[in-house]
Order: sequence, then C-alpha cells, then structure tokens
Amino acid sequence: MNEQMKKVSAHHDWWSETYDSDYFEHFALYHRITLDNIRRFLPNDKGAIILDAGGGTGIWSIELARMGYRVVLTDISEGMLNKAREKVSELKLDNQIEIRISDICSMPEFGDEQFAMVLCEGDPLSYCGNHRVAVKELVRVVQPGGIVIASVDNRAAALNWLRKKDDHNAIQQLLQTGEVVMPQEREEFCYVIHAFTPDELRELFESNGLSVERIIGKLVIARRLACFKSKDPIIQEWLYHLELKYNDNPAFYPWAGHLEIVGRKNLGPGT
Repeated sequence: MNEQMKKVSAHHDWWSETYDSDYFEHFALYHRITLDNIRRFLPNDKGAIILDAGGGTGIWSIELARMGYRVVLTDISEGMLNKAREKVSELKLDNQIEIRISDICSMPEFGDEQFAMVLCEGDPLSYCGNHRVAVKELVRVVQPGGIVIASVDNRAAALNWLRKKDDHNAIQQLLQTGEVVMPQEREEFCYVIHAFTPDELRELFESNGLSVERIIGKLVIARRLACFKSKDPIIQEWLYHLELKYNDNPAFYPWAGHLEIVGRKNLGPGT
C-alpha cells in the first residue's frame, strides 16, 4: 500500500466509529438523492450481483440487499468493514452481502464481467491515487450493458473552498491538475484528492467504454439555502424535489459539492 492509501485507510479506520451518525446527520438529503439516482438504473433481475466498491460501512449494500439484490461490499479500510459486518449481522443480511477488503485500483480477486452493476459512492475515485486505473478496473468487472455509478469531488466546489483560504499556490495546482490536499480532522490524515470537472468526468468514462447516461450534482441548490438544516419534514421534502428538478441541469453543476456519473458498458462489436 502506497503512502496515499495508507493515509486514506488510516483516516477511514479512525472515522468508522462515527461515520454513520455523521453521514445521516449531515447528509440525509444526499442519501435520498443518491438513492433516487441508483434506483433509476437497477438491474431488472433481482438475482443480479452488484459490486459496492469502496462501500465503507455498507450504507448502499444494505439498501440494495433490502431490495433483494446480492451484493459484494469492498473497502480498503478494515475499520469501515468491521462496522459493516456488525450491521449486516444485526440485520441478518449475511446471506445477501459478502464483505471483502479490496483496493478499487486493483481487484484481481474478481473476474472479468462478474457484476451486473458497480457502485463507487462516497468519492473513492477522487482519493484512490489513480482514478484512471480505478475506472478501468470498475469497467473490467462489470458485464456488457451493465451500469457503473460513481460519485466524485467537484472541482468548482474545491476551488470555492480554496478561494476562501486565498491559497494562490493551491488554487493554481487545482486548476492545472485537479489535485488538492484537503484538510482532515488530524494532520496525519491529510491526503491528495482529485476534483473533477463534468467534462473531465465524462471523458474518463467514455474513454473506458462507458456510454454516459446521466450526470447529476449533489447538492445543487439545497445547501445554499438557510432552510437546509431545518428539521421540518415539509421543508425537507420541498428541498428534495427541488434537487430532483435541477440536479441534472449542467447550469447548476458548479454549485454542487459532488458530481455523480452513470455509465453503461458498451456491448461488444457484433452484439
């Protein structure tokens, strides 16, 4: 494991203790938007096997298993996977979710075209150290006609954060390479992320044999509104439908903290 991935793994091992509570407290609307996007592209066959790559504590694996799918959950963090094992056992989903430690940049344990669908949520492509290698692996293991869905950090959002810090060198590096060191709770957990533009993300998928079916921003409007933190379910429902109306509109992508892309693996020649 290289230095980048050691930091990523250590950070997520440490974060695993509070990850779920942090996620559902601060990202409940993200969860609903992501789930809506996933549901649009699920395999019709409930016997299909789905790979949840970099799936952490199993948030999406559990959602999919509850729908009846079989899931293979992987992550580079043993701490995250231990939390996933606890939840899967408690929910008695052991027969539907297989849990394995794995690096999305190298998955020799999986055969070619093994999965009907591949998820890569939570932005692993942004911090895996080599997003091009990782996407090749995700495409390799998905079946022709199968779906790959991935979320990534948005370069416009990273630029906005750096603008507030007035860090000229970091801004220049981000604009030229897409890379930036993002702050973490502890200095030893700071690692480089790659923040994408929508065009770069589209090119990454298309150059690896995926036809892009959808790109959305998460979130494009809600976080900019003062009512975002409201506990009123009526307001939260309004925000949810507001996001659904505008999150696939390219004009609003720059407002999003994250981008999510959906690609379908091209069928081979003659098929």
